[in-house]
Amino acid sequence: MIDVILLRIMRKRNDYFKLRDLIPKANLDPKTVAIIEDFGKYFEKYPSHKEVDMTTFLPRFQAWHPGMKDEVFNQYKNVLVNCIPEADDDQRKNILQELAELEMVTRLANIADRHNNGDVEDAFHEISNVMDGYRQRLGLKAIQYIDTPIGDLLQDEFDDTGVAWRLNCLNESMRRLRPGDFGIIAGRPDKGKTTFLTSEVTFFAPQLPSDRNIIWLNNEGPGKRIIPRLYQSALNLSMTEMKEQHQAGILVPAYREAVGRLDRIRVIDAHGFNTGQIEAILEESNPGVIVYDMIDNIRGFSGEARTDLQLEEMYKWARERSVKFDCIGLATSQISNDGDGMQFPTLGMLKDSKTGKQGACDFQLMIGASNDPGFAKSRFISLPKNKLRKPDGPSDPRAEVIFDGTRARYTDIPIGT
Repeated sequence: MIDVILLRIMRKRNDYFKLRDLIPKANLDPKTVAIIEDFGKYFEKYPSHKEVDMTTFLPRFQAWHPGMKDEVFNQYKNVLVNCIPEADDDQRKNILQELAELEMVTRLANIADRHNNGDVEDAFHEISNVMDGYRQRLGLKAIQYIDTPIGDLLQDEFDDTGVAWRLNCLNESMRRLRPGDFGIIAGRPDKGKTTFLTSEVTFFAPQLPSDRNIIWLNNEGPGKRIIPRLYQSALNLSMTEMKEQHQAGILVPAYREAVGRLDRIRVIDAHGFNTGQIEAILEESNPGVIVYDMIDNIRGFSGEARTDLQLEEMYKWARERSVKFDCIGLATSQISNDGDGMQFPTLGMLKDSKTGKQGACDFQLMIGASNDPGFAKSRFISLPKNKLRKPDGPSDPRAEVIFDGTRARYTDIPIGT
């Protein structure tokens, strides 16, 4: 029944061009697909016609398919005759939802068949993708265009609402972080990526809405090692000072006050987790910020032949989680050996990727480090990619900052020093 209703709607020129790119053709009867394609030929041949006239269309349809037997043509003719009545308003209103449902159940059935054959690595992930696609299709309208007033768009460009960085060199180059933003934090091994993150997310925490959390998905070493550094970063304390405060009974209350809640920043060991398991965690966590540390170790993208293509799909997936959960996403990556000892590594120096990872992010933050012992307490912050640039600010700060490993803090170098 849906095919006939769809053809009645598609018979109108305006409706045809509005809907033709939204139709999941793989889920429709082949006869319906063939007719829709020929409706397109008809509108090209008769540009003044506002709808398909069947007395004109039927001879053309037969001419376009010269090898078609009369019996088959008569079957098509019966379908086309049923398309002549007008579709009512309710049918027009509901057609996209019905098509979305058709596509959804077909894809779910295909997953079930593949699962029974042992060909599905992560059923949760695949089903989640189907449901995400269904929800996106429900949000589609026959035609969409951006009609936001220019004043509102300009206000967005200069609006400084959102989450600020602890490092002012970043605040001067980027607008504040907002839900949907996704960035890559990259550095060489053992050069301070985790400390950078603890320094920043403890600054983010009190800026988030009170019901939102920071979810730290840890794929590098035991997650319990991150917790003391979070306390250090939040309170600017050395380990000795932390121990003294804990013995005095003031450490935990101070941390709670600094970040908002004891469980505001939740570190989860995700070693060997696949995308389905990650998705299940996020569904329950109400994230305001998601930290993927290290995202390259998440399983679920083995379908791509090359490592760089797998990583590209992985980073696209992570970016989509920022949109789905209306939160900020930060993924850690490693700088390749080409960037060893460089203060400001270039855009293409991410491990195992020259362009794939980079294309999936809004910004790429590089933590450079010199091999000169005189710069042991220095790190160098750059943004070789920055789509969040402030209208009147520098795109790339290329700033030297202080790396205080003792207190797990990154700080700006005071002006004039």
